[in-house]
Amino acid sequence: MSELIHIILNIVVQIGPYFAVFVVLGYIVRVRDKKDKEREEEQKKGIINSHYVIKTETVLAIIFVVGTIFCVFCLVMAIKMQEDAFVVCVFGFFFLVGVVGTVNMIMWKLEVNGDEITWRSTFGRKRTFKFEDMVWYKKS
Repeated sequence: MSELIHIILNIVVQIGPYFAVFVVLGYIVRVRDKKDKEREEEQKKGIINSHYVIKTETVLAIIFVVGTIFCVFCLVMAIKMQEDAFVVCVFGFFFLVGVVGTVNMIMWKLEVNGDEITWRSTFGRKRTFKFEDMVWYKKS
């Protein structure tokens, strides 16, 4: 009986990450479809929304934070177990990429409010533009 449980546990561990990815991607697709349907309904009814905010999906930011924390634990364990320098460098690299990606996902934002566009960079720098200030070029 314990051998059967061990086999089932191995199968779940091997298939689990794929299942989790499909669940997260399915959730993201459903949320986007819902937003698209709401926009279509607003356009059909003639409702014009002049304020939009574009930023990273919260679910993706959470996944990135969890991945970064996992890399920190792996880095600490690699240092504690006195692994080769290559292993420590790889986990350190993934940790740095995770920190930069997390900061980017949390901080970056593009906001359109009527005729004004406000952009906030990864490091918190805000710039404001107006549609009338933009120059349009035609390809010849």
